[in-house]
Amino acid sequence: MQTTISKALALQKAVRGRVGELQGLRGNLSTTHSLYSGGAVNETVKPEYDVKAVDKKITELELFLFNLDASIKESNAKTNIDMEYNAEKLLAPLS
Repeated sequence: MQTTISKALALQKAVRGRVGELQGLRGNLSTTHSLYSGGAVNETVKPEYDVKAVDKKITELELFLFNLDASIKESNAKTNIDMEYNAEKLLAPLS
């Protein structure tokens, strides 16, 4: 599937946000919380999602981001732009 670099960069940003959300969720899922009151368990909070499934999804998204980044960089390596500049003048020290 072909897309523009602009769309790919927008998708990359959205996927990075999703990865961040899932990483937070993974941290919450790794433990079971029990609330005690007066020596008895009042409430036990168990994870709603399987931590392994969340971790697998994070890995899939990170692999996608790697491949997307590599594709964008490959495309940029093949793309030439036409502009005039003088690097020596631009990077010259202040006089």
